[in-house]
Amino acid sequence: MRIAIVVRSLKIGGMERVAVNLAESFLENEHEAHLIYFKNKNKAFSPNKGVKLHHFDLEKGLQLTIIGIFLHIFSKWFNILFRRTYFFWQGLFLAPVFKYKLWRLERTYGKFDLIIIRGHGTFEFTWPLRDKRIIQMIESMFIQTSNKLARFNIKCLYTNKHLACVSSGVEEEVHKVLNKLNIKTRSVNVITNPIDINSIKKNSKEFIPDINEKYIVNVGRLEHNKNQPLLIDAYHYAKNHLNLKHKLVLIGDGNYRKRIEEQIKDLNLESDIILLGFLSNPYPWLKYADLFAFTSHAEGLGYVLLEALACETKVVSTNGRGGIKDVMKDELSIYLSNFDKVEFAQKMMLALNDDKKINFEAALEDFSPKSIVNKYIRTYLSK
Repeated sequence: MRIAIVVRSLKIGGMERVAVNLAESFLENEHEAHLIYFKNKNKAFSPNKGVKLHHFDLEKGLQLTIIGIFLHIFSKWFNILFRRTYFFWQGLFLAPVFKYKLWRLERTYGKFDLIIIRGHGTFEFTWPLRDKRIIQMIESMFIQTSNKLARFNIKCLYTNKHLACVSSGVEEEVHKVLNKLNIKTRSVNVITNPIDINSIKKNSKEFIPDINEKYIVNVGRLEHNKNQPLLIDAYHYAKNHLNLKHKLVLIGDGNYRKRIEEQIKDLNLESDIILLGFLSNPYPWLKYADLFAFTSHAEGLGYVLLEALACETKVVSTNGRGGIKDVMKDELSIYLSNFDKVEFAQKMMLALNDDKKINFEAALEDFSPKSIVNKYIRTYLSK
């Protein structure tokens, strides 16, 4: 098969990283893989050499024509009059440019069997296209329908499209939106993200964390949805009531950092909690931790849970909306907690004190590159 993966950019981000992983997964399973991206700014990821990489600068391509310059000015001007309508004009003008560039690419390499477009920001560039080969991957639980313009946006993006969701939780959210807005699609399926276990294991051996004590780790942006204040409260309870001796390491940065620093100070945990900020390679910290603790309210999938499991580290998680249950199933389900500091603290102690061996390979089987590639083939090409 010949597959094209399309993403808005290759900057640092979960969606961008997964787009690279997906392209490499098809290549690993002996398919021809192409990765197409639109924005070149802050490019941080590159696939391995077997994946054919293409930069489609759609806006520049449009502006190289005289009519394109006028269309660009028109869309910017109209957006001033009617706020947040730029996506509509952007897609209307740029989709034909994308279609032309794709046609040029297919003249060189041959026709694509599937074109997998990832993320709402990428959909906005191509929304007018109704090619039955296009699969739009929905990554997020947060689909905005709070006002008329947001609802119009979703109707443009979803109508008569193949939609694929990264988890059963996202699929449930998508069906709610489709029913609410009376949108008709070609199909809605669940196809999750592949995880590159070998790469994660390799990166986890890059260094040994500079810490002498046993520790629990959390990786994620310091923000409302990731809900680290609950983790800190549960950690404080476990230290005071359940004889927890471990340190707590938080990896990530964000707009909750000041609030978290104040919480740590108020609870007198300055010597117990380590804030490392953003790390480009957190995997050694995951590998050497006794436990990965996750308190998110909602996740499209919860990819960092898979990363922790790939490092063969036990996981305790809140039972948040979205894809967390898709990861924390079977023998891992006993480590799910409600949003209660006492219960979460108890689950952490259960995981730390439980001698039972986790079958990490079995827990990750549904997310292996081979499993994901085969599901695309069964779902969209078997007929």
